[in-house]
Amino acid sequence: MVFYMKTVFISYFRSEVNKEKLDRLIKLLEESDIRVIIDERNLEIGGDLPLFMEKNLVESDFIIVILTSGYKKRADDREGGVGYEAAIMAASLSKRETIKKFLPVTFETYRDEIVPVFLASKLASDLSDNLDSITFKGAVKKLKRTILGISMTSQPTPKAGPSKVVRVADEADTTLISDNDNKNTQIMLISIDSDEVTQPRNDGAPGSALYEVPFRLNHYPNRTWQQLFLANWRSPSQFTLMHRGNIAKISGDRIILDGTTIEEVRDYHLKTLKIVIQDTNKQYKRLMIKEQQRLDHDLEIKNKQRDKVRSVINDLRF
Repeated sequence: MVFYMKTVFISYFRSEVNKEKLDRLIKLLEESDIRVIIDERNLEIGGDLPLFMEKNLVESDFIIVILTSGYKKRADDREGGVGYEAAIMAASLSKRETIKKFLPVTFETYRDEIVPVFLASKLASDLSDNLDSITFKGAVKKLKRTILGISMTSQPTPKAGPSKVVRVADEADTTLISDNDNKNTQIMLISIDSDEVTQPRNDGAPGSALYEVPFRLNHYPNRTWQQLFLANWRSPSQFTLMHRGNIAKISGDRIILDGTTIEEVRDYHLKTLKIVIQDTNKQYKRLMIKEQQRLDHDLEIKNKQRDKVRSVINDLRF
């Protein structure tokens, strides 16, 4: 299974942004295998700027907005490139599936005068401290965990032994059990809303008796989980002869079986769907644990290097 690389688009007002902090943020994100798109680097000379903005605002997994007073003014007044991006983002915020996509970041002291109206309800990531401070590094780490879909409650305690995130009953049992595996960390089916089940066309054409059946989930799955689920649905570990691998899609917090009937759901698809979700949760947990271990390993190496440098410095005599 190929791990899906998260993509982040950065929206900012170039003449005001703290370039040193911006470069450091990009570097730290890319060190965690997060793909960063920014016009200064990714837009070619002569490229179509509006098309570039539209494409990346829509297709990126997350949008980081660097808050400054100039950005706020242009966003609120819909001026220039910032205003164009703000209009697209404001319209997108009205859709439930994108409500968590936008991540405000401030490189300066937070105040209302730097927050655009369309982001007023969003909690900003505070990167106002100096680059080498604990608070700056901690805020970046939290931002990365948000992008990667890693729960903050699963962070290891500093300077403690390796935390046991996963318990395996025995070597033959592949069920992952985490201290945080509950209804808030696992994707689960909640219900089918009868009002959302579509009507069959019944026009005599092949398949016209079939329709969409949407299943509500307990929360929004991120892009990595969606990719895993769709692959598992195409080739489930258990299925019936009525299984069709091309009818599933995900929209927001809904899994939709497009091309079935409620009777087929009752008799065949629901059982398969539960199995596929369970398998996807297991695979996703493994990926997140692996990513967390990598982040912790990188942090351990950096801490050792820092301690080594400090030890040598303490022995120096000036």
